[in-house]
Amino acid sequence: MSTEEERRSNIRSLTANRAWVVPTAILVTAAAAYANQSARLVSWSGTEINIAAGNFSGILSDGGTTFSTEDMTLVDQSIQASGLATQGFITLLLAETSAGLSLITLMDGITDPSPPGAKTMTAATSFVPETATWQYNVDAGGTFDSFPLGDQTVLSGAFQWQSGIESEAFAISNLAFEDIGSITYNEILPGGLSPNNTIQILTSDGGTWSIANQFDFDPADAGGPDFQYFDFEITAIPTPGVLAMLAVAGLSGRRRRRS
Repeated sequence: MSTEEERRSNIRSLTANRAWVVPTAILVTAAAAYANQSARLVSWSGTEINIAAGNFSGILSDGGTTFSTEDMTLVDQSIQASGLATQGFITLLLAETSAGLSLITLMDGITDPSPPGAKTMTAATSFVPETATWQYNVDAGGTFDSFPLGDQTVLSGAFQWQSGIESEAFAISNLAFEDIGSITYNEILPGGLSPNNTIQILTSDGGTWSIANQFDFDPADAGGPDFQYFDFEITAIPTPGVLAMLAVAGLSGRRRRRS
């Protein structure tokens, strides 16, 4: 091979090597941009709901299993500040907390009670990853228990409160990408719960909460308490511009293959 041919061959080789750098850098940047956490839920009837996480970074900070009254109040007030009612509803949302990514259930809310102080009771059972942690509040009444089952943990709570005057809550925390689990709610004593759209699932957009979907309790086939069931999976959503970066990476890859 002549000296000129060797020079041209080296240039082609360097150009091909550089072609790898652009898509690799883009893909690394894109992967980092998928940090926004979200969850996909599927109801008993097969309805799929995708929700984005909000931020309650200051709650669930004691490192134990306590969901404090102060933390419940903060969550309740944040939802109401977005123009949503909490009294009479079971509210399910995803949020970043001091205990990691948490799937939070708020039972009712504190407001002007109507009817005043109706006694209400709901049971909740969850199958969660063994790496998950949990926090709960049954100060107004009820019980909570947990036990291992294979590579999962079963969480079981009975929550009892006076609607509009008290509320209770529990959280499934330390969740990570691709974690899966389930939540079943049973209506034991309807009390002050709304008869329609009782369970509201929220999503967050820039700190504002909105309703992604609402569900009623369904009658149980065997004549037990009415229920609603959700499978959940932790997913990730792209920040703006990620799809464009991936498209550029794909284009660079095609150009490289043609060279």
